[in-house]
Amino acid sequence: MKDLEKKTEEREETEQQGQGELPQEGSSTAEPQRKKKKFPVGISFCWEKKTLLLAGAMLLLSGILLALSAPTVWETTAEGEFLFHHIFLLGYIDLSLAVILLCFLTFRLPEFVRRIFGWIAVLSVPWAIFYAVDFINGTRVLEFSNRRLFANYLCYLLIFALVYALCRRAWLTTLIGGGIYLFFGIANYFVTQFRGKPILPWDFQAVGTAFNVSGGYQYEPTRMMAGGVMLLAFLTLLCFRLESHDRKWGGRSLKIAERSCALALFAVLAFQIFPCDLLSDLGISVWAWNQKTSTELTGVLPGFFANVQFLMVNKPEGYSAGAAKKLGETIDTWEDSDPLGDPGKDPTIIVVMSESFTDLQNVGNLQLDEDCQPFLHSLQKQDNVIWGKAYSSVYGGDTCNSEYEFLTGNTLAFLPNGSKPYQQYVDHDQTALPSILKHYGYTCTALHPGNATAWHRNEAYPYLGFDAFLSAKEYTFRDREHGLISDRSHYRQIIQEYENREPGERQFLFGVSIQNHGGYEKEDYPSTVKILQAGNEVQNPNADPLYPQAEQYLTMLERTDEATEDFFRYFEEQQDPVVILMFGDHWPNLEQEFTGDLLQVDTGNMTITDLMREYEVPFVIWANYPLEGYDVGKISINYLSGLLLRAAGLEGTAYTKFLEHMRQEMPVITAIGAVGKDGDIHRNRNGKLADSPSKEMSRWLRDYAILQYNNAFGGEGKQNSIFTLGN
Repeated sequence: MKDLEKKTEEREETEQQGQGELPQEGSSTAEPQRKKKKFPVGISFCWEKKTLLLAGAMLLLSGILLALSAPTVWETTAEGEFLFHHIFLLGYIDLSLAVILLCFLTFRLPEFVRRIFGWIAVLSVPWAIFYAVDFINGTRVLEFSNRRLFANYLCYLLIFALVYALCRRAWLTTLIGGGIYLFFGIANYFVTQFRGKPILPWDFQAVGTAFNVSGGYQYEPTRMMAGGVMLLAFLTLLCFRLESHDRKWGGRSLKIAERSCALALFAVLAFQIFPCDLLSDLGISVWAWNQKTSTELTGVLPGFFANVQFLMVNKPEGYSAGAAKKLGETIDTWEDSDPLGDPGKDPTIIVVMSESFTDLQNVGNLQLDEDCQPFLHSLQKQDNVIWGKAYSSVYGGDTCNSEYEFLTGNTLAFLPNGSKPYQQYVDHDQTALPSILKHYGYTCTALHPGNATAWHRNEAYPYLGFDAFLSAKEYTFRDREHGLISDRSHYRQIIQEYENREPGERQFLFGVSIQNHGGYEKEDYPSTVKILQAGNEVQNPNADPLYPQAEQYLTMLERTDEATEDFFRYFEEQQDPVVILMFGDHWPNLEQEFTGDLLQVDTGNMTITDLMREYEVPFVIWANYPLEGYDVGKISINYLSGLLLRAAGLEGTAYTKFLEHMRQEMPVITAIGAVGKDGDIHRNRNGKLADSPSKEMSRWLRDYAILQYNNAFGGEGKQNSIFTLGN
């Protein structure tokens, strides 16, 4: 009996593993059993408890993903058209069923076949993950040339080779490598939606900032995300079922050979992609002025890797400490610019850099039911106000870069694309506007109603010369607008600092607001501003808005304008001289359709002239004493501090003088483009201008690059006499 039970158990186990037996040739079914041959290949179902649990988990995952992404499976367009993506839904259901089926299947294969399959999987799965990531991000992957497809494949193979070298398991390589890329692809999708450009290499140093402001956005998974996750589950299970699990097969020499080959492949790819810039040879290039479109044309991962090439700041052509010194001696012979105001004594200087502050009514053919910025427009009509269009180097985010340009006078035009100076370069004492004002005895205070660690401000501000920094937790006034501390509270905090100054204290207050930070999709925030027309697109004010994000943003601007008027009225009544500079840091990232209608352009194919309009922000310099007011016209943010010093009646440094003279020749120089005094616009490519700039413009750019490098990276060779006073 025991022998029979043992044979029965062995037969059941054999059948569960799909190892059926056949009688030997010439045998009879009536004859006693003999030793039988086994099929080398077979498939069987395994109905164990763990496979049922796994299948249930996959079914639950599939259902959750489908439910979360349902609004993108059957959706209503802005024009009211109902779309049902039935082909995707059928494909998704088939893929989910395939995943569930794999939970129950067991394959019998020769060991060498399993091993070969593992190698093939590691080399082929990157193709599938590449397409999944690019479909999630809506790139033009179906239009890629063979060279660009191959470039994308090599980028995805890079991490797969490294993971396989570490674990030597195809299924684990698929899970880890594919998971990393899918997570990156999904994160890139949301970042692009929120700020209008993809993830760039130095964004990883701003993860804390991202978490700090991430609550203001809405995260809606898409059908492509759901499909990508289920594809990863399918590929992982397939590899697990088919690859070898015999760690002893092939011996130690095979293990060493596999790991060595995978590691060598990783090293070769890393060397070719980065130091050797293989991607350029395969047709991958970066459009610094339009990263979103650039990524759509090249692929998500190659676009990210290509930007890594620009992380190091190279010395400009002709740079040396001696060259900087010679330029300083030349500048000393130039005439100083005349002051634009005479306050009688050193005034209190206040700067308000307003979050996402711009004037869309002055950019395109935008018609509203009422002016949402009447106070701003009234200021621009006053005789004693200096105003104009400032140009930022960033769009939809990266506020810290606008701060850096304003405070230092340096431009992002000479820094690697994607740079975040606060994180990368401001790690030592640097000369900036606070340095100049401290020479005159000013106390310099920075205020920001957000997290102190956002953009590493708590570390960067002391290096830039600020004596104190007030973040949200130090604010006395914390009323909120749109979920963030309001501009009105921010202004009240600045006024409190002004009122609490010591008698006779010279004060510089630099306030960076946060109220109008994206996103602009809060359902509980009432929009009071109605868009009647954007470009040629007319909408019925009584119907559902075509651009709800734009209307919400414009409503927030209206609140800012009201608070700004009260702020200026307060200082209008003060007896002591006060000068205020207010400017925006960048454009908001709104509906792409709205931007296209507003500018009357195809946002995926914009000229440099069209693109520069997306970087226009207003600025005003106002004082409670007489100013030589005028419309400056176009000016980039790096020049504003020099203009402010002239309005305050204060002399700047040789560097400030250089920038004021350069502004007459080239009023705008940003990371995107430059504008000459003749009004011609030139695209900027890593500090070099396209479209044949004049020799005079090229000379100014060369000298500017030399001075800026000496200022920021000169080390012991820095010519302090150029950048500071009293030396």
